[in-house]
Amino acid sequence: MKNGALRGIIQFILALAVVILLEMFYPTIIAKLKINATGSTKDIIYFVKYLIELIIVVVIYHGEVFMGKSRFNKSLLSSSIIALVTFIVMVVFTLILKKVLLTFNISDSSNFINYFAQTMTFERALVMIIECFIKPCLICSIFVLGISNIISKEYAGMLIAGLAYGAFLMFLNHISFNSCLYLTIPVVNVIALTYLYKSTGNIYTCFITFILYNLCGGLLLSYIL
Repeated sequence: MKNGALRGIIQFILALAVVILLEMFYPTIIAKLKINATGSTKDIIYFVKYLIELIIVVVIYHGEVFMGKSRFNKSLLSSSIIALVTFIVMVVFTLILKKVLLTFNISDSSNFINYFAQTMTFERALVMIIECFIKPCLICSIFVLGISNIISKEYAGMLIAGLAYGAFLMFLNHISFNSCLYLTIPVVNVIALTYLYKSTGNIYTCFITFILYNLCGGLLLSYIL
């Protein structure tokens, strides 16, 4: 095994362990601290949890993340165009895939929210930051970058990244194997983002693309539909 792949495996295990352990034990920690997790306090508590996850994961992958930012800034126009085009393609493909799944009476776990049509409150702002900024960066860092560091082959890396993310969601959300098609769109999104990373070699482009997908996907659909 090459040193790069071994390093990638260690990074992936560490990053995944951090997220899983926090997801499993964070509520227990909050309960032991006797914090009343209701209303705005609950949103703040879970914002802090995701922020801790992101900080630790970025530290684990700091080299690739900061190198990606530098590369993105150096080719700002072309990288921005690539991110924008990929975002539009992903939204359109999601819409098509939703319709295909519905023909087989299969619901899916992806729901676009048009944040620009909502009255912004403190609680909604926290949710938007989590869903549109923190989670996309976490997913791209752990599954897109993490798996790509382990598996150099393009198509194998794409497939395994998608399946690993699907397995992660099944574990966290207690979804049975028989219901795994419910996760089709999130898995396909990670496969697409892994292809983007392997094509550009820049994880920051994936961050921007997935942030746009979550933040502006609902707005784009409001114009398409």
